[in-house]
Amino acid sequence: MCARTAEAPELPPWEHGKAFDYDAFISYTHRDRPVAAGIQKAMHRIGRRVGRLHALRVFRDATDLTASPDLWARVADAMDRARFLIVVLSPHAASSGWVNKEVAHWLRKRGPDRLLFVVAGGCLVWDEAAGRFDPDRSDAALPALTEPGVLAAEPFYVDVSDDAPWDPSAPMFREKVTDLAAPIHGKPKYELASEDVREQRRFRRLRRAALGGLIVLTICAVAAAVLALVQRQEAVHQRNEAVAQRLVVEAQSMLAGTRPGGDVRALQKLLAAHEIASKPDEGALLDALITRRDVITVLEGTAPVRDARFSSDGQRIAASDGHTVQIWNANTGRPISRTVIGHEGEVNAVAFTPDLRRLASGGDDGAVRLWDATTGQPITQPLIGHEYRVDDVAFSPDGQRIVSSGADSTVRRWDAATGQPIGPPLTGGAQDVAFSPDGQRIASNTGNTVQVWDVDTGQKIGDPISGAEGSVECVGFSPDGHRIVVGSGRIEGSAQVWDLDTHQPVGQPMTGPDTKPGYDDQVWSVAFSQDGQRIVSGDQDGTVRLWDATTTQPIREPITGHEGAVSSVGFSPDGRSLVSGGQDGTVRVWHADPDTSIGRPMINPSERAEIAAFSADRRYIVTRSGGAMQVWDTNTGQPIGQRLIGHQEAVKAVALSPDGQQIATGAEGGILLWRTGTGQPIGEPITGHEGPVRAVAFSPEGQQIVSGGDDGIARLWDATTGRPIGLPLTGHQGAVKTVTFSPDGRKVITFDSENIRLWDPATGEPIGEPMATGPVQDIAMSPDGKRIVTGGEGVQLWDGSTNQPINWSTPTGTWDIVHRLAFSPDGKRIVSGSHDKTLRLWDADTGEPIGQPIAGHGDAVWSVAFSPDGRYVVSGSGSSYTTDTTVRLWDAATGQAIGQPMAGHRGTVQNLAFSPDGRHIVSDGGEGTVRLWPAPAAWKDELCAKLPGNMSQSQWDAWISPDIDYVAVCPGLPIAADDAAH
Repeated sequence: MCARTAEAPELPPWEHGKAFDYDAFISYTHRDRPVAAGIQKAMHRIGRRVGRLHALRVFRDATDLTASPDLWARVADAMDRARFLIVVLSPHAASSGWVNKEVAHWLRKRGPDRLLFVVAGGCLVWDEAAGRFDPDRSDAALPALTEPGVLAAEPFYVDVSDDAPWDPSAPMFREKVTDLAAPIHGKPKYELASEDVREQRRFRRLRRAALGGLIVLTICAVAAAVLALVQRQEAVHQRNEAVAQRLVVEAQSMLAGTRPGGDVRALQKLLAAHEIASKPDEGALLDALITRRDVITVLEGTAPVRDARFSSDGQRIAASDGHTVQIWNANTGRPISRTVIGHEGEVNAVAFTPDLRRLASGGDDGAVRLWDATTGQPITQPLIGHEYRVDDVAFSPDGQRIVSSGADSTVRRWDAATGQPIGPPLTGGAQDVAFSPDGQRIASNTGNTVQVWDVDTGQKIGDPISGAEGSVECVGFSPDGHRIVVGSGRIEGSAQVWDLDTHQPVGQPMTGPDTKPGYDDQVWSVAFSQDGQRIVSGDQDGTVRLWDATTTQPIREPITGHEGAVSSVGFSPDGRSLVSGGQDGTVRVWHADPDTSIGRPMINPSERAEIAAFSADRRYIVTRSGGAMQVWDTNTGQPIGQRLIGHQEAVKAVALSPDGQQIATGAEGGILLWRTGTGQPIGEPITGHEGPVRAVAFSPEGQQIVSGGDDGIARLWDATTGRPIGLPLTGHQGAVKTVTFSPDGRKVITFDSENIRLWDPATGEPIGEPMATGPVQDIAMSPDGKRIVTGGEGVQLWDGSTNQPINWSTPTGTWDIVHRLAFSPDGKRIVSGSHDKTLRLWDADTGEPIGQPIAGHGDAVWSVAFSPDGRYVVSGSGSSYTTDTTVRLWDAATGQAIGQPMAGHRGTVQNLAFSPDGRHIVSDGGEGTVRLWPAPAAWKDELCAKLPGNMSQSQWDAWISPDIDYVAVCPGLPIAADDAAH
């Protein structure tokens, strides 16, 4: 060791009680700053009493030292106000003139008695004879400390050179600083150390108590905050639920016509309620779909719509909208071009040219204007001639001429290319005008009559057609040009078809039997369909009506939705859609077919097809119509490939391979294999059964086929070659009506209405004894193959491994036959449909019933299925003597009905299933139709498709609540401008 620790000097008695600003001043070079900082922190803590900030007041200059006289004066003043000087010695300090200056100043003014040293590095060797540190052997000694006689005796110092990083909590470093602090405190080291230990313990106790109290307070505060948050969340939840319930009630009233607001607002409120509520009323969405099943889309304008027209290709719709013309995509409802602006007044009429390149409009400013139908830019100058407003415009079929009618009681003809008038105006009164299909005639209404004109000469053709009781409001030609339909403004309101060759009426007037109170039910608009078979009329009472053009009888119930008079109606070119414009400011596109169900037919009803088979994943179905079959995609409702035609007799059994690429069909004469995409047969017929093949099924991997026939035999076949595999599976006493593989492919299940047998497909040997069940209506196997359930005169659950019964349950009621069974996707539940008009849920492990029977159908339940996520059950009912041929949805957890029954089938709903994506339900009504219904996963999108856009923020605040964050309920649709709120 080149340094040692001497005894700490005692504090002179005469110094006690003298006032100083600092207990100690630390002198150091900035290279030794970490040591000085550690000493200062330690001296602040050692011996500190609880309640005091520091044990000692220690000054440490942290500024960058310079030779500034002002700085030295401040430092010297601080040293003079300190009781002790602590000097940090090291080779760096020895070379520092500043540290040496500080020590020299102290020695000169105060002497060596209160001088304490800390060795941070290097060596110190004391020269006893000279009374100094040896300058030759002490590289840490300052020059001021090597002067002879500068110190009377070896000074006190501690060596901390090995204690880096000089942490006050380190025991060794703390002990050394205690040596240093003892004389400053005026106490022996051990007394100070003991007090320090006691104070530390006391501090820790107080800290623990404080921390404990803080923790308790924190827990209380957190608990209070959590409670407040929970209460706030509950309040928000209750508020949202209340708002959602209000929105549903308001929306349903609007859709029923008992509350103003219109369809757009009603549907937006319903969708907002669905977003806001924690458990939304899904039935309200279904009810809205059923109520507005005819609506394809609603397009909102800013003013009453006086005219709306399809383009000749059916892809666009143009409509008057106040002073402007709007053009929309007929399929999406999105605007196509910019708003057409130019009329100095209301626009009353619009018309597309047959080539779709131009658009004509007529307005209150008395002008006919031509526009580019793509850009909305004007073409040529306005066609000026009418003295007052223009009520109607029309293009000739070849697009070369325009005809217009006006409030000045004239009909005017124009050259569509030049905009020049053709001949003099045709006078005699006019409001509505139409070209004949051959372009040679014009029909216009004149008071209570209709006049036909020759386009070229402007001469009247024949006498006016009269007979309307009241003013004639509108007129339209039939596609063959031999008939016209006239809309009347008589009190009851009617439309009448006239034969232009005989000038005689055809059939009876088309009069609505249910005039809305407060309306005189004038017919404001009429039009023929392109095939001439139907007529559509728009009434002042807000209804759109469809009529048979031959019998003049209504085809269906009136179509409702407009909140005011229907100013304009028309068919799409393909006749599948209608467009109407109303005084309520909306343009609506409707389904024109007379089938008003939301379940659209997948096939032509005249084919009288039925579902023959589902694929294992329900992605595909095969329908059969006699000896012909067709494959369909249940996600889209579209056919796949060609029809399958090959059997000479009616097809009795159909199965799809797991990958959907092959189809096996059974009939008299054997089994045929087909390629799904092409509809072509694969190989030769597979024969072996004596009599018709009643049942076929593919193995899970698609390599084998099992078949069952009237001969009471089941057979296995190679699905690739059609060759038999093993020996026939014999033992049934009657026709084998059902065959299937277990999900793992290790078993084959067959039954003959009374007995179920299990077979090993590898050996052809039976597995266990037959499961005798009595008459069986249906059989189902769990997804894991561990359970088999049969239905007939009750529900029987079987262990699929032992063939032993688990439980037997009989539904109560006079008619208790179970017609159909289905397992939930997770295999934990079973649903059954019974002749007693109920559904029941069963525990698939125990066979015990779950809850009460589910009632709601008006007749026997013939078909049931779970949704892919297991949340819903769908059921179908019917019989030969009831009108309840409906499809119904149920909550699988509660058994509650969801929405109204879905009507459309006219016969018993015999088969149904969800599509794999859960967005559709496919059903077979037994009367020859197969329908595709929207399932809950698609209801929101179906409603959004009817809307022109989302609410604006201001509409949300006004219609929903300003306290609930805005939600665009229909992603992908535009958000209305805020000035659209009303």
